[in-house]
Amino acid sequence: MRIIHRYLKLAVVGLMLSGCASNVIPTFSDTPDYSSLYLRGVFTWWEADEKYKLVEISNNKYATSIRLIADGQPYDFRFADSNWSPNLNCGYLKANSDQIVKLGQSVKANCESKDENFRFTPTETGLYQFSIDFSGYGSPIVQISLKDN
Repeated sequence: MRIIHRYLKLAVVGLMLSGCASNVIPTFSDTPDYSSLYLRGVFTWWEADEKYKLVEISNNKYATSIRLIADGQPYDFRFADSNWSPNLNCGYLKANSDQIVKLGQSVKANCESKDENFRFTPTETGLYQFSIDFSGYGSPIVQISLKDN
């Protein structure tokens, strides 16, 4: 009887502890939510403007379009969420090779950057598509293409 009583106490304590432990472990995802990114730059006053929220155009490739004026001045830009969150704040990877983006050229991004803005100078006024591709290995790839003029 004594043994049964001891096991009964252990079972009750175990049930009480398991009830306390439910929903204690938060869910964690190591994959950032790229659908929360915006094209941010001098043309948006660096704000997260809904007009320039990125949309997924293929598997882990996101893009948006913006009309730019070709006045010879560069446009500084980057991809970031509305809170400038770590891992969702994408600027250039290397200053000498990735900072200046040319039409149709691929450059690498660093999504843990702080002040590394990309720079693009359009040669003609038109609608440009800005995209960032997270589908490959290593650094995301940024491209700009002319949609229409």
